Amino acid sequence: MKSEDRIQQECVMWFHNKYPLLRGLLFAVPNGGARNAREGKKLKLTGVISGVSDLLFMYNSVTTCFELKTEIGRQSAKQIKWQKLIENQGFEYHLIRDLDTFKFWIGKIIG
Repeated sequence: MKSEDRIQQECVMWFHNKYPLLRGLLFAVPNGGARNAREGKKLKLTGVISGVSDLLFMYNSVTTCFELKTEIGRQSAKQIKWQKLIENQGFEYHLIRDLDTFKFWIGKIIG
């Protein structure tokens, strides 16, 4: 089974190769990883929000959020809370478990 990191890498590399003129419009939000208390406090004070999706895609005045999970991965409570928050504001949020699903949503967004 592929890791979340591997799935995300495949999605980002495919996007960068398929849409070179749109590079920079799809980007990662580095919310995870082990950090000490001091670094965690600094990140919180500078606006890091726990639960934010892994990738954001800003295209044609619309922002779409992508959360990457393995086949059996589940969203945390904070991720579910953030998903509801941004969907209530009219943003799209998609759970991605493989490259084909990511390609599908990018195709629908770009047209």
